[in-house]
Amino acid sequence: MHVWRVHLDDTPDSLAEALSPAERVRAARFHFESDAARFRAGRGALRAIIADYLGCEARALEFTSGPHGKPELAKPDTTLRFNVSHSDDLMLVALAYGRSLGVDLECMRANVPFDTLAEHYFEPEDAWRVRTLPLVERTRTFYEVWTCTEARLKASGEEIARGAKIVAPDRWSLHTLTPAEGFAAALAVEGGDFQLACWSWNK
Repeated sequence: MHVWRVHLDDTPDSLAEALSPAERVRAARFHFESDAARFRAGRGALRAIIADYLGCEARALEFTSGPHGKPELAKPDTTLRFNVSHSDDLMLVALAYGRSLGVDLECMRANVPFDTLAEHYFEPEDAWRVRTLPLVERTRTFYEVWTCTEARLKASGEEIARGAKIVAPDRWSLHTLTPAEGFAAALAVEGGDFQLACWSWNK
């Protein structure tokens, strides 16, 4: 079970050469060039990382989406599974063979309506815990619960908009991550018999 941290603003422009026509069209739709550049960097880095695992050309990869939009590899045929999350200039790529997984990354900001979001999305005990903590602790706790919830929903192929109820939560192993100062992240992996390794990716 591997997790790679990618700084999008530090990736070389040459990675974009491997993007598909559809990815180039998506990049062109961004209003701000800075957002388009980060999208190109993220897709290019994702292709490069997966290609290294599979021993193929990055441009040869073809992606598809599951029933709820979860990204999957269409070609080549492989048991490698992946999931991606990005926030600000940081991206996490999680990979494993033969098991479902989900990862979520959030840049922590204090100017969000914690109580309202927790009340709407969290289980009652988690919402109460967020509501009663001091502000500094409330921020960290909110994002820990949020990323754990999102990671498990992404692993199961659901969406956060469908609510935070998890089907068969014992199916997932859950790990909180601290990829950088000011960020919160979580990883959900199917089953529990694995070793987790985390790296920073540079090309």
